[in-house]
Amino acid sequence: MMNRGVQKMISLLMVVCMTLGICAGAMAQTADFEALVPLMDLVASASWHSPNAPESVPGAEDELSLSFIDAFFSVGQSFGAEIGITGDMMTNTSAQAELLGKVFSARVPELQSITPAETEGYIGFQPVLVNSGADGKSVQIIGEIYQAEKPMRQMTEADYPTINWIERAVFTFQNDASALNGFRLTGYSVGTDLSIEEAMQGYFEEIAVEYESKLGFTLLYPSVFTDEMLVEDDNGVSAQLEDGSASFFAKRIENRNGASLADYVSIVANGITGCVSNVYEDMQYGTVAYNTEDGYAVFEVYIVSSNYIYQAHLSYLTSLVGEYGMYNAYLENSFVVNELSQG
Repeated sequence: MMNRGVQKMISLLMVVCMTLGICAGAMAQTADFEALVPLMDLVASASWHSPNAPESVPGAEDELSLSFIDAFFSVGQSFGAEIGITGDMMTNTSAQAELLGKVFSARVPELQSITPAETEGYIGFQPVLVNSGADGKSVQIIGEIYQAEKPMRQMTEADYPTINWIERAVFTFQNDASALNGFRLTGYSVGTDLSIEEAMQGYFEEIAVEYESKLGFTLLYPSVFTDEMLVEDDNGVSAQLEDGSASFFAKRIENRNGASLADYVSIVANGITGCVSNVYEDMQYGTVAYNTEDGYAVFEVYIVSSNYIYQAHLSYLTSLVGEYGMYNAYLENSFVVNELSQG
């Protein structure tokens, strides 16, 4: 069965393509859109395994780097069969050039034999947002890079806790009948690249909302929770989807017993079967993650001061980890308490 996130991306691409008027011939086939997923995974992985990591991929005005090409075919030995990478391509420069010419718009340099490099785990890309290009002929796919034991499209719910969300990235494709699966890759950049700062800002505004509480904390939460869903009280804020598939809250309670961060996280974790907890003393926070018996994945962040205990909580059906799992990292990295950050 196709991963729900992949299904969502394909649906979005179909809408964009119809808007652009490019859903004709092979490009109208679902298989073509589905084939973009392993390609994006491989490009993201090659970028991350390059000696110049994370390495961007240029457009037609520039040339692919040998460092990226080496990583592309090295990683492809393990994970590139779906896009046509074979073992002989490591030494067959003609075969290298032919495939690269079908995938990328960037120029191909003089190629050479490649010595395979060892890679650990699987680096992939989870599509989140699809935009039509300003030129009216391309699509921009923005999403999250992850590391795991295998591709998300092959995972079961039991595999989802192994996902490590790394960074954001942007792909740009243009329709081209001569390209692999009808789309040519005209650019790839990671979230740290200043050239995509505007795209990243729009992405953040689309998927997440910043909340600043009168109780002295701020955080980012998924934008699927609209303003109408927010409930504020003396302890904090909460929201829940109407169908009960996901919810979040952030609250502050008094630290009546003078608990330390490590002690409090330990108490919480010890009371939950199968819980995974971490304490980051230097960053002044801890995390707790677990699955409930009724099928929800829960991720919590704790910050403890001498006066208060702050908690941010995100919960969603385990079947929706492909859509909500990345927000664990957003919650962890954005939850800030004023009394500690100003100290």
